[in-house]
Amino acid sequence: MKRFLFVSAIFLSLNGWAQGYQSGKRTVTFNDPSRGNRSIPTELYYPSSVSGSNVPLASGVESFPVVCFAHGFLISPDAYTWLGDSLARNGFIVVMPSTEGSTSPNHAAFAADISFLCDRVMSLNDSSASFLYNRVVKRSAAGGHSMGGGSSFLAAASSSKINALFNFAAAETNPSAQQAALQVQCPALVFSGTSDCIVPPATQQTMYSNIPYNCKTYINITGALHCHFANNNSTCALGQVFSGCNSSSLTVANVFSKTMSLLIPFLNLNLKRDCYAKNQFSDNYNALTGVQKQTVCTIEPVECNGTSINERDRESRAFFAYPNPVAQTQRITLKIPDNSSRQLQIYSSSGSLLFQTTVNRSTGYTLPFQWSSPGLYWIKSIGSKGETGYIKLVVY
Repeated sequence: MKRFLFVSAIFLSLNGWAQGYQSGKRTVTFNDPSRGNRSIPTELYYPSSVSGSNVPLASGVESFPVVCFAHGFLISPDAYTWLGDSLARNGFIVVMPSTEGSTSPNHAAFAADISFLCDRVMSLNDSSASFLYNRVVKRSAAGGHSMGGGSSFLAAASSSKINALFNFAAAETNPSAQQAALQVQCPALVFSGTSDCIVPPATQQTMYSNIPYNCKTYINITGALHCHFANNNSTCALGQVFSGCNSSSLTVANVFSKTMSLLIPFLNLNLKRDCYAKNQFSDNYNALTGVQKQTVCTIEPVECNGTSINERDRESRAFFAYPNPVAQTQRITLKIPDNSSRQLQIYSSSGSLLFQTTVNRSTGYTLPFQWSSPGLYWIKSIGSKGETGYIKLVVY
């Protein structure tokens, strides 16, 4: 119970007053017929209208892309509840296999589990027997921590159905993740910690450097430990104690906040093809402090969503809020381009979806939202044809 409350407190400190989606969770076992019907027990997180186990998928018709995340050596998927909850609340289906949890894991099999699950869960969009029927975007990302991070490189190198790669403190594997990185042909986001003595950041630097795809980012968080990414899991932390590197001035909340400020827009861009996420990722990258960072993107990673340029421009010109800047105690009024239905979404500066609603009026709509704290917010308008507009709002 204490551990649950601690994880919940960390999550609330990052997401505060998040009102986009809640987080549902199910334990599902999949079987891979191509590998002797291999059993793959899996923790599945997904957007819901109410939090809890085995609750229904979020109401509505929106579809959600898939994120497959692999645990570290001897670490349960429960250590990554923070990630599953956060991504589910931001509109992703998160799949975490619990396979290869022994002291002698098979990295190639673990990578194959990741690849299989990404493909299998995407296919549930077409299965009328699944609670995900007609609600899955057929785009996926592979990720992982430590051993799982290295295995995510193996998976991305071998599967053309994985559209993005991210990982935390990725470890070398057998077969070699560093060599597999040479075959990765998708956008990548690699995190490490300068105080990690379990898998030193030089390992992740090599993996990042080996990626040939020309849209990739490397973030080395100053003071971060290997086990920060696993919510200081006790088994992981014990290894740090024996290695003499279990002390840092950073908290897990510090590390989570820096991580999610880039991971959310990275996934929004590459899986949801959200045009706004390109600028948001760039802005957050430039504003991120307490890290060593590298990035290159000489090609467009995806063609983002939207209709014609004229429609998007018209939406952006006609959509505005007043007052702006606004006092924390005030509400704002929005001017919306026309009388057709509009979906409105509010995002924090770190990319968390805080609130969403649908309106059907053209002028004078007062947003029923209470600002939790001063800072920078984004308001997004989505029209019936997919046209989008954005407002950068300053709250003081």
